[in-house]
Amino acid sequence: MIDIWLAIATLLTPVFAEYAKIRTKAERQFNFIAAAGVFFLVSIAFTASLFTNMLGSTYIFGVYIFEFLGWLFLVVGALWAVFSGLIR
Repeated sequence: MIDIWLAIATLLTPVFAEYAKIRTKAERQFNFIAAAGVFFLVSIAFTASLFTNMLGSTYIFGVYIFEFLGWLFLVVGALWAVFSGLIR
């Protein structure tokens, strides 16, 4: 259940950055954060009943892979945005 809120939060981050007029300074960084939200949504999709019925317990590897990629993109995008903000 927490994954869906994490996906929504990471997908809304670039929207709020656009409203605050800070997205133009860090366009690529916020694209990384939005991509993390997409990866979190894909990891949630692996828990759908279609995958759990067809694949048995092996669907969990898809959840792990895409959740790891989501966290990786989120950390890279957030740290990159912070460091580029500190340098400018």
